[in-house]
Amino acid sequence: MTDRAVSPAALVREVLAATRAQPGERTAALTRMLTDADVAGEDRDQLIAAVRDSQQLTARLRRRATELEALFSTARELVRLQDVTDVLRRLVERAHELMGTDVTYLSEVDNEQGDLRVRYSAGTVTPEFRDLLVPAGYGLASLVAETREPAWVSSYPDMAEAPHDSGIDAAVEREGLVSFLGVPLAVGDEVLGALFACNRFSHDFTPDQVLLLSAFADHAAAVLHSARVLADSAAARAHVEDAYRELEQHVSATRVVGAIHEELTAAVMSGATVIDLVSTLSDRLGRRVRAVDDSGRPLDAAADARETLPSRRSLADAVRESRTSGHAVPVHDDEGARWLVVAIIGVDRVLGAMLAEDDDTATHDVARLTMERAAQVAALVSFKRDAVSAIRAERRARVLTTVLDGDADAAALIAEVAAPVVAAAVVDVHGHDGALGVAAEAVGDEGLVTVRGPGLVIAWTAADVGGATERVRRVLSERLGDPDVASVVGSAVADAAGLRASVERSVRDLRFLAPLGIRGVTVRSADFAPYHVLTSGVPDAAAHFVDSVLGPVRAWDERRGTALVATLGAYFDRGESRQATAAALHVHTNTVQQRLDRIWSLLDGDADDAEFRFRLQAAVRLELLRRALG
Repeated sequence: MTDRAVSPAALVREVLAATRAQPGERTAALTRMLTDADVAGEDRDQLIAAVRDSQQLTARLRRRATELEALFSTARELVRLQDVTDVLRRLVERAHELMGTDVTYLSEVDNEQGDLRVRYSAGTVTPEFRDLLVPAGYGLASLVAETREPAWVSSYPDMAEAPHDSGIDAAVEREGLVSFLGVPLAVGDEVLGALFACNRFSHDFTPDQVLLLSAFADHAAAVLHSARVLADSAAARAHVEDAYRELEQHVSATRVVGAIHEELTAAVMSGATVIDLVSTLSDRLGRRVRAVDDSGRPLDAAADARETLPSRRSLADAVRESRTSGHAVPVHDDEGARWLVVAIIGVDRVLGAMLAEDDDTATHDVARLTMERAAQVAALVSFKRDAVSAIRAERRARVLTTVLDGDADAAALIAEVAAPVVAAAVVDVHGHDGALGVAAEAVGDEGLVTVRGPGLVIAWTAADVGGATERVRRVLSERLGDPDVASVVGSAVADAAGLRASVERSVRDLRFLAPLGIRGVTVRSADFAPYHVLTSGVPDAAAHFVDSVLGPVRAWDERRGTALVATLGAYFDRGESRQATAAALHVHTNTVQQRLDRIWSLLDGDADDAEFRFRLQAAVRLELLRRALG
């Protein structure tokens, strides 16, 4: 025995304290006490072994209790699930504390290809690793996701279980990580991501570590799945609410549109025009509404010319799309303002379009639906207008035809247009169908139109016959799609006979344009006066031409007994040389000059104008020929 005695109570207390201590603690002190108490060596060794086993079990139970407390805490947060980001971040932090590894992070499936991106991490030191994207099929993360089983490597650089990626390897190297343990985040057949625990040294992970990390992964999977379910549910609920609101708005818009449609229909029945419809729409919708014809020109002549509307090209594209879809089409003007455009569709063509200012307010659908219905009403108005116009145009055409055929006089024209006829014009439309209606609409109340052969004849009451004819020619060219439409404007007339003669002469002028290669223009019949003489079969046509050009000079000769016409003929025959003319006439050069001055003063024309000189020469030669033959 030793000199120091050990009481049984002290020995028992030491044994109990040793069993509660951490593994390896207090065993040396207990061994000394057992030796002092003269406990046999074999018994002492068995007791020490039992204490050590108890220490290991107690430590495991303590660790297990800590792990269970962490899991229970995560479970409680999962039940509340108010902030998914916060729950997952704390879950990763608890796993990091309990695993005791250098780094713990959670990767979530980022896209349909299955790429994994780091979302939450603890213990990382490099920013690029905190947002690392692992492509599908590479790295330990993809192996975990594909096999749906835990996987670990004690040395990542030597990993052969999965393909390496240079970007991932560089990020791992900068973070200094060596050993990895990864477990899947799975719900049913779907893998949502993976949870990883890593060390910056080589390490073989134990089954307990695998089980613990797997438990946290199951909780993380539940959090992600619950968040997705809640998000899908919220989205579905929001979709239903949006659909219900949209239905309410549609029903409300339909009621408003129906009321406006009834008002428009009533207006049509009372004889409203498209302009009247536009005014009603503008009042009811509280915004600018305009109507344009098929070429994009505003129908309201009183509209502000400075008003900005979409360009004709933009309008044409929108009208084409609207005609195909049957719905209003948005388009922007040059100032960025947005308009709704809907085509007014006739039987076989677009009659025009209606435009309304558009915005993003709740009345957008009302405006769209109203414009679409209004376009249908406008088409009915156009049909009605076209029918009335066609009847009127046909009646007026019959009146003009009877006059041109010699079955009526000018009084019939005056009775129809309530104004004297000023001049006639002939338009070559190459026999296009529908040309009469288009021309009658373009002429309006300023004249009458009828079909004559392959062309049209217009009896104008307009002051500017040339400008009015050119305007109609352009309308016909655009509406018929024929750029070669040409027209000839006749001279002023005094009676029905003059009108018929003017039309016949203009028809001959039209035929004369084609050999000259002239098309797509409006010309005046008076420009062809010298050629009328050459092609006319009318008696005294040449005499009338000579008199119209040379009449004053010839009258001077008759009154004064002078020879101005003969002098002018000699002057032209000798290349307009005064000396040669004087020699031929046996007079002094000054006499020739005096006669020429008198001639230019009597003539109504510019001596320097080549066209006038040509006409004058033609008239002089015809007069001298008449004298010689007489």
